[in-house]
Amino acid sequence: MISVFPTVKILILTALYPPLGASGHDDRCRQVVDALSKRGHRLQVLTSDHRLPPMGIPGEKGVFRQLMLHDAEDSESTLGSSYKVTYEQELARARVLYNRVDRFQPDVVYVWNMNGLSKSLLLGLQEQGTSIVYDLHSHWVSPQVFDRDPWFTWWQRSQGLRTKCYQLYLKMIGAARRHLRHFPIGQVADLDLSHAYVSSESLRDHLVAAGVAQVASLPVLYPALDTNHLLFKINYQPARKFVWAGRLNAAKAPAIALRAVGVLKARGIDVSLDFYGLGEPLERKAMRSLIDASGLSSSVRMLGIRPGELAAKYADYDALLFTSHCNDPFPITPLEAMLSGLPAILARDGGIQEIAEDGETALLYEAGDAEALADAVVRMMNLPDGGTAMAKKCMERLQAQHSIDRVMPRIEALLSASVKS
Repeated sequence: MISVFPTVKILILTALYPPLGASGHDDRCRQVVDALSKRGHRLQVLTSDHRLPPMGIPGEKGVFRQLMLHDAEDSESTLGSSYKVTYEQELARARVLYNRVDRFQPDVVYVWNMNGLSKSLLLGLQEQGTSIVYDLHSHWVSPQVFDRDPWFTWWQRSQGLRTKCYQLYLKMIGAARRHLRHFPIGQVADLDLSHAYVSSESLRDHLVAAGVAQVASLPVLYPALDTNHLLFKINYQPARKFVWAGRLNAAKAPAIALRAVGVLKARGIDVSLDFYGLGEPLERKAMRSLIDASGLSSSVRMLGIRPGELAAKYADYDALLFTSHCNDPFPITPLEAMLSGLPAILARDGGIQEIAEDGETALLYEAGDAEALADAVVRMMNLPDGGTAMAKKCMERLQAQHSIDRVMPRIEALLSASVKS
């Protein structure tokens, strides 16, 4: 599809990128990159080397996996406490970024996920007059997250006498002024977010409450996905077979789904539930142990899955259980499932509830309440058409508003406006 906007050169800056991504938003980033490329724009991606295989990613072009994440450090790391280590890491990351900028000469830097990446990179680009657009879909811009940057921590939060003395020494010899000119420190308020958007009203409200006042005027651009790769559900039947998918951590609350199955069993209602859980080996082991300890192993399974394979699984199930209770800005898994035509039971949590209407396009329940989830499952099971009408109404609505082709002109407009300014 040819764009009506002028062609621009775009450098994507993000912490993780498929196939080494960690969330649905990482894959959404890839889909936006592909869509922008198809519309005639020139793109490169600069991301981290986190978990990069020794031989790299075969056949990958235009993706430079050269940055190091802060959280990739081991538990004994001295980042943020040792000036030498912190400065060397800051210098290495800045060299990677500015080398890429010098080579590619982008018209705009499109920032996605900065979790674990140096925030001084953004302030440095800003001071150079670089056009920057932000896709704000997580809490990395919250002050409590932003201020944990190791470089900022050493300069602004270190209380030790030795550190204070060394800072004074650096100022006396002029090194502090020189280093801070190249790697500026600051606060979230120092970022120019005039060309940014947020993924939900929920995230915008959270950031405003956290003190990031400038996001109050930002537009909400709900996430959208490429529907061309989805396998649409065709056959519906009264719900008995449920699926849960996501990261196996407390925020996503998989245990709520497990407890709901236990509640149903106590009521004499049998259902099956498959978990497609992402996470660290210890998290998967803990979930398996929880399933075994619940006495529900005959009804509940935990299955492995590779990135990108989940979309082909939705049609095998009768409904999705989404149990997050972490004020999730906007989760991608339920959006993808509903776009595929799978009926969904959603926790009233974060941004996803902003595009769902209880009883019309999905069933909603109070987050964190296993009894309420069990009640919602019974509601789904009692729908005579297996949720067909609800799912199709939801799918039609989402395809009209949250398919990537619908959203791309708005993204292009933001990119184009940032370049002009």
